[in-house]
Amino acid sequence: MSPVTRSTGHDSPGRPRDPLVEPRALTAALEIYGQHGWSGFTMGRVTMLARVGKSSIYRRWPDRVELLTAAFERTALLFELDDSRVAGLPFQEQLLTMVQRRLYTYTTPTGTAIIRLQVEHHCGPDEVGEIWKGTLSRFRNGLRILLGDAHVTSRLRPEASPELLAEALEGSMIMHALAPPFPGAGAANINEQSFALVKQVVGPWLTDPMTLPAGARPLPPIIGAGGRPA
Repeated sequence: MSPVTRSTGHDSPGRPRDPLVEPRALTAALEIYGQHGWSGFTMGRVTMLARVGKSSIYRRWPDRVELLTAAFERTALLFELDDSRVAGLPFQEQLLTMVQRRLYTYTTPTGTAIIRLQVEHHCGPDEVGEIWKGTLSRFRNGLRILLGDAHVTSRLRPEASPELLAEALEGSMIMHALAPPFPGAGAANINEQSFALVKQVVGPWLTDPMTLPAGARPLPPIIGAGGRPA
């Protein structure tokens, strides 16, 4: 059974289950993991940040592996839902929107947790690697699939590599989040940064020039401020 849907029922006899416990706990789990890594990720820290009782946490997720897995599974599902919402847009607008949403997320506590997992799953314990494989390995598929389809439909030049372009975009977004390229770069001007990023990385490989204005503002992301669903 998926850790996301493990619990049904009540927090205690005669008391209705609080529907806000799970989203608060999962959001707090990502924030704690992003700040402290696997070695500092404890159920106690999550309960304090989420302001929920330990019994409510342990009833849903009996250990920290299941809790963090559930948190990243929720994140992966939100990204997949975000990507599906733009599936009908023209290619360039779809690409820009996906980059905007990812770049924005990297500026939130959820993004910090994603970056840490991408590092720790290479060098951390087996549990962390399993969490990565079961959840965020899917996170990278959206851009690869979109660019792969664009290559097949001749929106990218024949000599372009969709896989390398997707990796270049992801790597550039991570660097933008970790080391802003210029003063003032941050969540306030994500649209402009995203347009510049797509234009510099993918633009030279397009069969048609970039046409979207830098101020284009497509659909807002489902993952809102602080890593919470908008």
